[in-house]
Amino acid sequence: MASRLTRRKIAVHVADRLVAGESVAKAVKSAAAYLVDSGRTRELELLVRDIEDVLAEKGVTVADITTAFPLTDTVRDEVLSLIGGKAQLRETVDPSVLGGVKIDIPGRRYDGTIRRKLTALRAKQL
Repeated sequence: MASRLTRRKIAVHVADRLVAGESVAKAVKSAAAYLVDSGRTRELELLVRDIEDVLAEKGVTVADITTAFPLTDTVRDEVLSLIGGKAQLRETVDPSVLGGVKIDIPGRRYDGTIRRKLTALRAKQL
C-alpha cells in the first residue's frame, strides 16, 4: 500500500511545478486527480492555502484579479508588471463590476472598477 502524502508535500509539488512554468490548469488538474483518487477532496480548500503559502515562501505572489470581461494577454502583462516580481494570477470574471479591474494581493488592494467609482460618486452626492 502506498503511503499517504501530506498536504504540505502535495503543496510543495504543485508550487514547484507552477514556478517551473507549468500551466495552472495542468498542475491543479493533477493535484485534484490525486485528491479524488485518495478520497481527500474535503482537503481542497486547505491545500489551496498551503500551495499559496509555499508559493509565497518561493517569492511568488498570488493575486486575485476581478474584471467584467476575460483579460487579454496585453492587460494580463500590464497587471503582472504592476504587481512586480513573480506572480500567479487567479482571474475571476464578474459582470457586476461593469468595467475596470480589481486586484487583491496579500497586504494590498486596488479597486479601479467602474462599479466602485459609481458607488463613490453616489456617496459624494448624498
